[in-house]
Amino acid sequence: MNTTRTVSRAWRAPAALLMMNLVLAACGGGGGGGGGFPGFAVAPAPAPQGTQTPAPTQEDTAPSITTQPSDTTIGQGVTAMLKVQAVRATTYQWQRSVDGGANWTDVSGATSDSFTTAANQLADSGQQLRVQVTSPNGSVTSHAATLTVKPWVANVLATTGVTYNRPYQLVLDASGANLYVAMGGNGSVYRIDTASGSGAEVTPGTTMNTPYGLALAADGTLYVSDQHRINKIAPNATTYSTWVGSGTSGYADSPAAAMFNDPAGIALDGAGNLFVADLENKRVRKVAADGTTSTLAGDGTQAYLDGVGTAAQLARPQGLAISRDGSTLYDTDTDGTCLRKIDVASATVSTLLGDCNGNAVSNVVDGTAATPAKLGYSYGVTVDAHDNVFLTHAWDGVARVVTPAGEISTLRDSTGAAIIFNFPIGVAVASDGTIYVGASNGNQIFKLTLAP
Repeated sequence: MNTTRTVSRAWRAPAALLMMNLVLAACGGGGGGGGGFPGFAVAPAPAPQGTQTPAPTQEDTAPSITTQPSDTTIGQGVTAMLKVQAVRATTYQWQRSVDGGANWTDVSGATSDSFTTAANQLADSGQQLRVQVTSPNGSVTSHAATLTVKPWVANVLATTGVTYNRPYQLVLDASGANLYVAMGGNGSVYRIDTASGSGAEVTPGTTMNTPYGLALAADGTLYVSDQHRINKIAPNATTYSTWVGSGTSGYADSPAAAMFNDPAGIALDGAGNLFVADLENKRVRKVAADGTTSTLAGDGTQAYLDGVGTAAQLARPQGLAISRDGSTLYDTDTDGTCLRKIDVASATVSTLLGDCNGNAVSNVVDGTAATPAKLGYSYGVTVDAHDNVFLTHAWDGVARVVTPAGEISTLRDSTGAAIIFNFPIGVAVASDGTIYVGASNGNQIFKLTLAP
């Protein structure tokens, strides 16, 4: 009996102590910050069970289009670029429909988030384009964008305060609000407000010999090629100064005093380098911002030979324009029925389009190098904001455009007929796509806009 009673009391004591410990823990007592008596640790409360993140569904990982391609209107001959923005996309495939969306075909090679279409003729108007966006977990198709191709309407730019006499090269300021014209026949350079047509001489009372080429710097400095020299007109100045060249014909690079022989078209890059089509020296020259002059291409022989630097040959280069990134020059050799290009970094000269030794009579054929396209004698050249290259064929009386893909088209009106000018030389294109063409023999400037 005694043994049984002892065991019973031994069990009851720890139980009582345990109960007190639990009560004290609940009340925050017990001292020592541990919430209990020494030797009787209180078991910690079980940690709350965390919320589990659900596995992503296929809908969460499928591609989604955030910006749809937009309907696009272009002028005949120029390019149209369509874009799409998507998330979780791995591949793109653009498609074309020519029957109002009833049937779609993949466009070969059009596999990025942007697409530049070669469809740019009046017959292409109404085509629809869309893109399929794909990821490993699905695909989605964009809305259809409609392409509208409009003909050009050419009107004479009505001006006041301008005395016309052989307008040569043209250049626009960045806003397109002011058009500069080299008037070779009276030695003046005019600035014309393109909205009102109001014009005035840039350097009134001081004429040049035969101003031909123009280039406008971002700060408003105007460069003018004149007889055997390059002139400079400071921003807001009313007089000009000779920058390089002396007015005497010749050929010399720095460190000697630079000499030119009838410099024609000029083009300026973003670093302040001026490139000069040195017509009668049969070379393209480079004048650095400090006036240092060197030869970029051509050996002085009037011929056609692709090559690097002075190993290449040019035939009286006249028009010169530079791509927007400054990497490529476009050269129109007056005595050849072709368009040359020069890689600025390497000075590599190549033929982009045409047969340099061809016959220009009735030789204007649209197309590509593979077609093959045919060119007449080109004089003026410029590059627009999308790197379309515009040319004037003076003897054929037409203006043409070459897309970045190398397709050339003659600018046409609503009937499909080529727009004719009286010996066009100068050409300039505004950021909104408006084209200006100077008809040298007609003493007029035409403004080309899209038909309504």
